[in-house]
Amino acid sequence: MARRKALLGRTVATALSLTALGSGHAQLSNWLLRTGSGEVETLDFTSGEPVLGNLIPAFGLGGFEDVNLMTTATGQPLFHTAVGSDNTIEVRTATFQVMPHGHGLFGHVSSHSSAIVPRPCHPGQYFIIHHDGASNRHYRSTVDMALNGGQGDVLEKNVLIGEELGEGIAVSRQLENGCRWLFSFGVDGEAFILKRALLTESGIGAMSTIRSLNAPDGTAWYSCLKLSPGNDRLALSLPNALVPSAADVALFPLDLQSGSLGPAQLMALSNDPIVGIEFSPASAYLYFVGNGATQDMDFGRAHLGTGAVEVIDDAIGSWVLSVECAGNGRLYVGTSGFPRTLAEVRYPDAPDAGSIGYDRNALVFWSLGFLPTLPNAIEGEPPGSTSTPPYVDFTVEELPDCEGHRFVPSTCLETSIQWDFGDGWTDQRHQPIHHYGVGVFDVSLSVTSCGQELSLTKPHLITVDGIQPVADFTAPDSACQHTAIAFDNDSELASAYRWWFGDGATGTEEQPAHAYHQHGTRTVTLVAAEGCIVDTARRTVTVLPAALASFETLSDPCDERTYLVNTSLDGEAWYWDFGDGDTVSGWRDPNHIYRAMDAFDVMLVSDPGTMCADTARRTLRAGYGIIPVAWFVPNAFSPNGDGNNDVLFVIGPEYCQSPVMSVHNKWGQLVWEGDSKTGWDGTIGGALAPEGAYAYVLRGRLDDIKLGWFVLVR
Repeated sequence: MARRKALLGRTVATALSLTALGSGHAQLSNWLLRTGSGEVETLDFTSGEPVLGNLIPAFGLGGFEDVNLMTTATGQPLFHTAVGSDNTIEVRTATFQVMPHGHGLFGHVSSHSSAIVPRPCHPGQYFIIHHDGASNRHYRSTVDMALNGGQGDVLEKNVLIGEELGEGIAVSRQLENGCRWLFSFGVDGEAFILKRALLTESGIGAMSTIRSLNAPDGTAWYSCLKLSPGNDRLALSLPNALVPSAADVALFPLDLQSGSLGPAQLMALSNDPIVGIEFSPASAYLYFVGNGATQDMDFGRAHLGTGAVEVIDDAIGSWVLSVECAGNGRLYVGTSGFPRTLAEVRYPDAPDAGSIGYDRNALVFWSLGFLPTLPNAIEGEPPGSTSTPPYVDFTVEELPDCEGHRFVPSTCLETSIQWDFGDGWTDQRHQPIHHYGVGVFDVSLSVTSCGQELSLTKPHLITVDGIQPVADFTAPDSACQHTAIAFDNDSELASAYRWWFGDGATGTEEQPAHAYHQHGTRTVTLVAAEGCIVDTARRTVTVLPAALASFETLSDPCDERTYLVNTSLDGEAWYWDFGDGDTVSGWRDPNHIYRAMDAFDVMLVSDPGTMCADTARRTLRAGYGIIPVAWFVPNAFSPNGDGNNDVLFVIGPEYCQSPVMSVHNKWGQLVWEGDSKTGWDGTIGGALAPEGAYAYVLRGRLDDIKLGWFVLVR
């Protein structure tokens, strides 16, 4: 049963805190340490015992946490990183010279995690994964050791990985396919959201959620995340536990190949707010350290088999964040008493606390004081490894309900992929689904990965027994867009059919018809099935561009001219038939004068230059506004006051605008002008006009003119 104490203070890490890289036990024999004054110092474990090196002038000055480095496989430093008081990270060479473009990587003085990871397929290049605790974002930058005369330089910087992410970072060892997992977390209310992203030669993919964990005592952005040395467990510290029975750590089983997490095992460790956690080299124990304002933070361990908790030091100090294993196989944790020391656990997997070889004063510094921080390493993998394994593999899954076989490649680094299903069919999709007929089939996968051509054949992988249907169908070589194409199914020994028409549409009819709404070449696939045994046939159809003919009119029946507006799609040439015997070719938007009042059947043929012309028809009523047809003047009137035929009117459709009529005497002089609403009463200037013949002129809205005569009699 864990000894638990009254909690006197809990908070995020502050000025004297340091942290480890979130990838856990690392086998590194060189560390960078953050001193109490915010400077950076080296620590060497090559001889087995920790040896303090020199201070690095002005490197990360004023920062609280986040120092890091990358080494070769033999432990020689390649480059170093540290965050400074300006909340940016600086990258320096092995000799601590600032790289030409090594300034300005986003970070934060109190962001405890970063990681440096070899970039797959690019020997000598490394991804730096860094965190900005102010914006809760992860970024990546790339160091290329071939630049700067072999001293290295930053190739690209501050590429966003994800937002709303906590400080915990853990990177898995290299998978057999050459990739790695990046693990992190976000928070959502009172829940931790565990996330992962795939790290490949081109970068780091999008973060996706893999597990959530309810934290009723509250979440923390500064929680620590660690992988076990075998990469089979992932631990998350829960520093906001408020009562003795509350969990301090969540331990998740990890399936490394799929990157998936199982349900969490919750562990209560201490009454202190636990932040720093670390697996022992043999994964028998999980070490933990508290983080708070008082000096009596717990340092201890929990047995991962029995759950038994042992407190090793009940007053390790204040604001302690990290507890880490070094390349000598020993575990180290900082103290913050006086003097400040680096405490050591010589045998982290020893069966009882009395035999672990705990030395609180393994390294003593009277004047500076520091807490440890772990430079980059990948848990369970030797440092400095940059080679990508020549790997190709795949699995096959038989889908239910006769949906076929799905093929899944295991490599994630391929730049090209080619499947050969052994029955004459090939595919270049990443995870194709294929339907087989009767037979025994070899399956081959060929990929280009990291510039290498890799192939794998699995002989006799698929066996199918039963009655073999024969798929066959006929279709025209070419057809018009928008027009239904009939497919003639000639299959034999089949009772079910599945069609893929090449445009995303499918069907199950025996004799289907399908219209394509986009032109181009389409591959039509028919799978004929008898039970789950299938045969496949394919044909290509060239879909020719086709016009869609349509038109409108902007005129009404009262207009003297009918304006036709061509609204066709994809036409290049046009032919019009106006329905009254007149036709015209080549005009896109013609106008026409109808000389009779009637309903006219108008036709437009729109031709795209292929065999796929289209015709549009509509009936128009026209001619009502044409003066020679729709409007007329009587040939006589008698303005004698008898109330019969006393006014000469223009007569025509009441719903159409009247033309203007002007009346002229036999010498051509204008004697009156008006329209159908007024009419002429047979007077000129108030006097009776003389009897006799008069001429009239009708003028329409479009200057259409009609001339005529009438007789005035009294």
